[in-house]
Amino acid sequence: MPRRLPPLLLLLLSLAGCAFVTPRFPQNVQVDFARDDMRKLTTRTLELYYPAPLRPSALRIAARLEDCVERLRGLPRKPGSQERVVVYLTGADFNNAYVNPDYSSIPQQMVMPAHMSLELFNLLGFGPSELGEVGCHESVHYVQLEQTHGIWWLVNTITGGLFQPNSLTESWFLEGLATYYEGRLGKSQGRPHSPLWRGFFEAASQSLDGRFHPGYLSPEHRRMDPLGGNYLTGSYFIQWLVERYGEERLWKLVEVQGGTLIPPIALTLRFSNVYGRTIGSLFEEFTESLTRNQQQRVRPATQQVLAPNVGYFARLAASPDGALATVDAGRERVPHLTVREHDGSVRFSHSLTQFLPGRRWISTFPTVMSGLSFTSDGSFLFLVAADIDSLGSYLSRVWQVDARTGEIIKTWEGLAGMGGSVTPDGQAYVFVHIEGDTANLHRLELATGASVPLTRFEGHSSLGPPSVAADGRVVFPQMTEQGWNLALLETDGTVRALTQDAHFNYSPRWVDANRIVFQREHEGRWQAHVLDLAGGAPRRITDAPHLVMDVAPAGNAEEVVFLNRDHFDFSLDRAPIAPVAPAEALAQAPSPAPEPAAATSKASAPYQGHTLDILTDEPYSPMERFFLPELRAPYFYALPDPDNINNRPIFYGGLALAGQDRLGFHQYALLAQMDSQLKDPSISFSYATALTAPWYTSLTVARLVQDGRRDLQASLATSREFWTTPVSFNLLALRRDYYATDTRPAARTMLLGPEASISYFAGESTSYGGTQRGVGLSLGAGVYPLAFDNANPFADLRAEATAFLPGLPLLLRDNLQLTAIARFLPNAPEGLLQVGGIQAGTALTFREGPEDSRSLPLRLQPGISFSEYLRGYEDYALSARSVLLAQARYRYRVIIDYGWTSFFWLLPSFFISQVELEAFASFARTDLRDNHRAVGGALYLRTTFGQAVPLSLFYQYARRFDDGLGDLHLVGFAL
Repeated sequence: MPRRLPPLLLLLLSLAGCAFVTPRFPQNVQVDFARDDMRKLTTRTLELYYPAPLRPSALRIAARLEDCVERLRGLPRKPGSQERVVVYLTGADFNNAYVNPDYSSIPQQMVMPAHMSLELFNLLGFGPSELGEVGCHESVHYVQLEQTHGIWWLVNTITGGLFQPNSLTESWFLEGLATYYEGRLGKSQGRPHSPLWRGFFEAASQSLDGRFHPGYLSPEHRRMDPLGGNYLTGSYFIQWLVERYGEERLWKLVEVQGGTLIPPIALTLRFSNVYGRTIGSLFEEFTESLTRNQQQRVRPATQQVLAPNVGYFARLAASPDGALATVDAGRERVPHLTVREHDGSVRFSHSLTQFLPGRRWISTFPTVMSGLSFTSDGSFLFLVAADIDSLGSYLSRVWQVDARTGEIIKTWEGLAGMGGSVTPDGQAYVFVHIEGDTANLHRLELATGASVPLTRFEGHSSLGPPSVAADGRVVFPQMTEQGWNLALLETDGTVRALTQDAHFNYSPRWVDANRIVFQREHEGRWQAHVLDLAGGAPRRITDAPHLVMDVAPAGNAEEVVFLNRDHFDFSLDRAPIAPVAPAEALAQAPSPAPEPAAATSKASAPYQGHTLDILTDEPYSPMERFFLPELRAPYFYALPDPDNINNRPIFYGGLALAGQDRLGFHQYALLAQMDSQLKDPSISFSYATALTAPWYTSLTVARLVQDGRRDLQASLATSREFWTTPVSFNLLALRRDYYATDTRPAARTMLLGPEASISYFAGESTSYGGTQRGVGLSLGAGVYPLAFDNANPFADLRAEATAFLPGLPLLLRDNLQLTAIARFLPNAPEGLLQVGGIQAGTALTFREGPEDSRSLPLRLQPGISFSEYLRGYEDYALSARSVLLAQARYRYRVIIDYGWTSFFWLLPSFFISQVELEAFASFARTDLRDNHRAVGGALYLRTTFGQAVPLSLFYQYARRFDDGLGDLHLVGFAL
């Protein structure tokens, strides 16, 4: 139909840039695949690629994953693709799992680790080895993306895969749907069954009296950190949609979205088509139901506040001498290690961030911390911090901290797992060691660094951080068929269960030789309980409004301290060790608290195990699918010729090809195009390899023809990251031929030489204030022995230093950025370096003074420019061989965090994050003789469309003092 022609034309035009090579996997995953003996397992539903040493784990994960995929594929009324799901299992410790949509040169795929090493996943209802359940979450994404119909099904069938419309559904729907189902596919695991998940949402809902606005669905709403509004609010909204309107409509919407020509447009109207109401109306109905059913819970009189706010996420430990330690972060406070006295007064509070190269650690956020515990004399605090290694994987490091001063005295590396507990005598640290999908308790001897296993579980097992008694017994959480339960490791090595129920028993700590205190679900909420190991039932000792976390004895046998969820943050509270309700019998059945509503389909049937029908299990072939392009897209279109008075069209035709083997070791991309006016083809070819991992190496050659010129280009590049520092090398060769015209003769210019760059940054930030302290250093260099139309070599040397500082006293939402840049082009032609004349967005310009008159001769335009941005000179370019730049920017943020489900019904959701007020000053000295100065201010409105596309509206004023320039006003937008 005619109305589809413009989008199709845009599609054809976009093909010109869709054939490319790019790393298929994160660096650490690619290294794992390149260094291990890889295998391919084929079942009736899966193609699973895995390292050979992980075969037992791979089989267990594959069984659960296939079960979830088959359950989910039975939900849509209109089946999507039934091709085998492409899954990659890695031994790299990257604490993530994801699904890539089928987009141009990148095929649809699922990437999963063999285990998780962050305790956060335990708190969210998973476990270090519960990757089958994590895979169920990712399977929802995979099956949803498969729902591609109509014109996009045809386009993908022809091209090999260009775009999946469901990938542009709002993030809250994508992640909310997957989170909703992860706990409803036959097992009661995952976030829908986590007391922490419920506690965060319940506390937020009570704070607002249920009146969430749609901005709380956005991943950018900072009140929902660290869980994310798209996950947390989105999952509860999806749950309400199922309870109110039924599960079938969810998949009807997925089906409709999968057949939409322009998926981001009119999403709310598609909701109206399926539900009879727009997203905004549905969300308003959802919040009204929250308000009607809102329980107003308050602290009981026995629960006392020691510190009213310890951040939006924190971890806690208590010392036998009464001291309390937290690692905490707030929206206006960077991560700190804080030790308090028994009464809550602060002993010390230190930032943990290190800034200079050679730093001992990188990650400091409390979500990567676990196993906080004191020695029996209270002198030292121990913890495990998950950090980043040189490849980008997580590694575990034990810290020993002086509890009197906060000094980190010593660290132990080489651990694979999460934290636990220091022995009371301070001689050893017991932690959770994870290998594959098997977790065991290990004892780290602090004097020698030797690690000794204490348990010898085999196969699939998940454990949580333990606690060590004075006599050597160890109590620890263990994942069972019912969920998290407690077990006791006796001194003779035997293990016995302490709880066997579905009440999410977790985080045990010793009160004395015979009792432990721990978190246990009661009426859907984590509350503190005490258990006598000699016998008897757990006794509940708290009735916190929403959530108790990290409960521990408060230096005596009479009180406990814990983190209490209050509104959108944690407080530090204490309560007496005294029963608040009759003792509960150990429940062998699921918790009496209402379970999240089950999906009314066979997808929610209880999991009874799954038998893999293994078709093949063989070594990976390095060239598998290499010669079958992922993208194979011929295209043809016509556009009017603007220079032709008869407006005759110009016809364009081309072919885009891109392919790679299944592990991304070899990749290629070919693009060829010709038009009826020039009748001279443009061709580019790229090849890249990951066999050099962690280095990613690529070669690109191109012949590009445009009106009046022809380019021959080649580059050989390699790059990687060391920790978080990118390093790159490039050999560049350019030749440009300008054809003769009536006004100028033909000209040829060229450039050949190596380039290198490195960039380092370390900083600490808050969600409301941005980077508060930081240091950035970058170096770049290029040497060009063949340059332009002569053989005179020149170089390009650049150094940059950046510092971030807190802003004005008492203001917590501002910062100051200072930048210094030195750039020299020794032996370069006069004026080759451009300073200024570069826009920071698209803007209307209102200016005073002379026009920009900079003009480079054709012989100095080989297809690459040498330029530096100078704020206040966006409209005026300076010519130089060298420049020294100094710039300062002060920024204050006015937090808005408000959103709407759609923008005038047709456009996707709209979110305003903040207004930024800036003042700046810039100074440039070109060729060590001429000064160029500017001061000014700016106003930015930061917004996001569709929870994916940032858009900033801005106004900037600059006052220039040199070059005969007057005031500059810029009004525009930037993506």
